[in-house]
Amino acid sequence: MATLVTKVRQAIERYGLFAQGERVIVAVSGGPDSTALLLALAALAPEYGLSLIVAHLNHMFRGAQAEADARWVEELARRLGVPFAREDADVPALIRQSGMTVEQAGREARYRFYERLARRTGATKVAVGQTLDDQAETVLLHLVRGAGLTGIAGIRPLRRAPYGYVVRPLLWVTRAETEAYCAAHGLKPRHDPYNDDPHYLRNRIRRAFLPWLAEEANPRIKEVLAQSAAIWQEEEDYLQAAAAAAYRKAACAQRDGVGLKAEELEALPPALRRRVLRLAYAAVSPAGVKDLGFTHTEALLDLAGGGAGRVLDLPHGVRAERHPDYLRLTRVPPAAAVPPFSYPLVVPGVTIIPELDYAVHTFFADDGDRASSAPVSLVASAVFDYNEAGPRLFARNWRRGDWFCPRGLGGRKKLSDFFIDAKIPRSERSRILLIATARDIIWVAGLREDARFVAGPGTARRIHIEVHRTDSGTKEGDTDEQH
Repeated sequence: MATLVTKVRQAIERYGLFAQGERVIVAVSGGPDSTALLLALAALAPEYGLSLIVAHLNHMFRGAQAEADARWVEELARRLGVPFAREDADVPALIRQSGMTVEQAGREARYRFYERLARRTGATKVAVGQTLDDQAETVLLHLVRGAGLTGIAGIRPLRRAPYGYVVRPLLWVTRAETEAYCAAHGLKPRHDPYNDDPHYLRNRIRRAFLPWLAEEANPRIKEVLAQSAAIWQEEEDYLQAAAAAAYRKAACAQRDGVGLKAEELEALPPALRRRVLRLAYAAVSPAGVKDLGFTHTEALLDLAGGGAGRVLDLPHGVRAERHPDYLRLTRVPPAAAVPPFSYPLVVPGVTIIPELDYAVHTFFADDGDRASSAPVSLVASAVFDYNEAGPRLFARNWRRGDWFCPRGLGGRKKLSDFFIDAKIPRSERSRILLIATARDIIWVAGLREDARFVAGPGTARRIHIEVHRTDSGTKEGDTDEQH
């Protein structure tokens, strides 16, 4: 069986983690993983000519215990003869100011520290101590949260950073091996109680779900997930390169925003088309693809394959418009919050919603009462059971306490929680149109129907509801683009 140092050496060679003579920052919290990483790299430093620096960040969460962690790491660095750098970061204040989660704020503070230290010392690599266990947990965490291939490919052994690279030499080493390695060196690493808190999903995966899978499905589940992640990373790299090439071919000149030729998009298989659309969104959005969830991506895919004149509003103020020959994505100024409104719908007929520049068209499929004759752009459409929904329908916006039964969920959900899951910013929630009875929401327009009102095979009478844009929209020929 390969020793921990042998596995680290193999990872260095396989992924090209270090070049001869590099200066490397080793991130050490004092836990068994980062401690084992420091010990292994100290043993291998002469072989690769590495110059190490130990970096420790006090997150200022645990008072005297955190201070004791920092002193323990400093003493270990002194014993190994490695320079020590410490910084204290008020992560609780960062959480209050930014609204980040504990994990997000801690990671942000750590990597800011590493970047400052790297620039000050001339280091080109930061080594962090994530293990095979972390890889397995990350794959499952992303999978249950609904990530695509990019997410389930997990943690990369080598990631580009502003100063060079973040490297992870322990990705093929288990947590049990790091603990045993520390014990063999007579060390008792520090323990962070955060890792025991069942409030965090990662900890529940670590302490309950993975052991259950190991017992019930595969005793080698962690290794299998890590091996799968390695395969998925290679496949992700291939698809990224193919998508980038397709994006360059589909892109057309724009005065502002991004344009994609419809003919080129239609020629792509769905897997590449979806990625090209996400690349276009990332080029316009100030947050890259952050907050562009599955629902948004599928709506964008539907828009790209539809007819001209349709418009779709996406997170971070990005608007997609379908023109006859291309799809255009631009960023529009943030809209002001909309005060509460409620309008009874004309059934069948047209109801104008001036607050949103929308017109809601209702008609029955079986009697030809379709009313959509105005020159407007379709935003969303759905079909409902008229006998369940009834004739008294309203168009309104969100109210505190709203809930509905999202189709596909199998139960009721607070609308505020649905907005969080759908990554709808708080500032935009008052602009989401709801179609409702006097008591119940039947449709969060363009996002999800209520399962109790959706038309099915046995529906006796169906009511179609379409939401159209009534503002200037996009008029054929009103463009400055060159194709």
